[in-house]
Amino acid sequence: MMYSLEESILLLLNSVEGLYSNKQFDLINAFGSAKNLYDNLLSSKEVACKIVSNNIYDELSKKLRDGQIDKIPEKLYKDGISVSTFFSRDYPQKLKDIPNPPTVLYYKGDFNLLDKTSISVVGSRKCTNYGAKVAKYFIKDLAEKGFVIISGMALGIDEVAHKSALEFNAKTVAVLGSGFNYIYPSQHIGLSKIIAAEGLLMTEFAPDIKPQPYHFPMRNRIVSGLSDGLLIVEAGRKSGTYTTLNHALEQGKKIYVVPNDIFSFASFGSNDMLKSLQGAMVTEPKDILDDFGISDIKETVSVQLDFDEQNVVDKLKGGQMHFNDLLSKTALPVGELQFILSNLEIRGIISKIAGNYYKLTMEAS
Repeated sequence: MMYSLEESILLLLNSVEGLYSNKQFDLINAFGSAKNLYDNLLSSKEVACKIVSNNIYDELSKKLRDGQIDKIPEKLYKDGISVSTFFSRDYPQKLKDIPNPPTVLYYKGDFNLLDKTSISVVGSRKCTNYGAKVAKYFIKDLAEKGFVIISGMALGIDEVAHKSALEFNAKTVAVLGSGFNYIYPSQHIGLSKIIAAEGLLMTEFAPDIKPQPYHFPMRNRIVSGLSDGLLIVEAGRKSGTYTTLNHALEQGKKIYVVPNDIFSFASFGSNDMLKSLQGAMVTEPKDILDDFGISDIKETVSVQLDFDEQNVVDKLKGGQMHFNDLLSKTALPVGELQFILSNLEIRGIISKIAGNYYKLTMEAS
């Protein structure tokens, strides 16, 4: 893929460990533009080192002299990693609107998922059985209504969120706190591959950047920034979930918190949140759906379906389904299935959604 000079400069800057987005913007502003930075960096150490350390300047200069501005995009393409930069046309507006947006997003999967209605689901890494049950309960209904589920692929609630989304045929987005060559935690390497294939796996960190403790609060601003709302399932008093909450509040996101056992260590934080966040408490998925203006009441229409039409409708009762999956499960010929789907859509019984997926609009009786 061809990148503009400005995009390539951001890829170069972002490849330097420790040179994070805020400092990248500061450098570009100090030189007046990304092009001026490229043209004058090697001869303007004094200007650059008012913003970054000598070590970072030396590494950046070495990469520039070595021609990494051309080599980095080639390596990304070879490794099957796609990129969107702050200067790219497809960079998500949701992130442009947050404080300190990431300059580069590396991703594998369907980047168009970022344009859909989504909710971030977060909570304790040491989640309880109750927390896991609650997360699954909410995600089941949110998935049915077409929400994309976003989380950070950590242990605990994050893991439950991603796996529940996949189980209920929803799309899921995982935001990493490291580069693609250092998936963390390592036991989620398999999960990361599934999400990349069926949803979207993304990070602001270059492929060779290892996970660091301070990366995860950085990641959390993207988890909340990409979403239309934040659902906190459970959190202890010292939970990293607080950083996601603070980012979401700063970004003006909808906040939803589930009440928990007052005697559970995993609940102290989320229960405290409820004391300070008026109107944040939710006890069922309908609370969130109502806040989004989405009716949770299934309409019933009295229509007569033939055998094959009923076969298709029955398959969709479990949630949205891709055309190819319907083809396999109904065993209908391609042309006949297309005709039935079109007919059901015209009659308002089903609707087609992005990615060649179909879902029930109302249940026929």
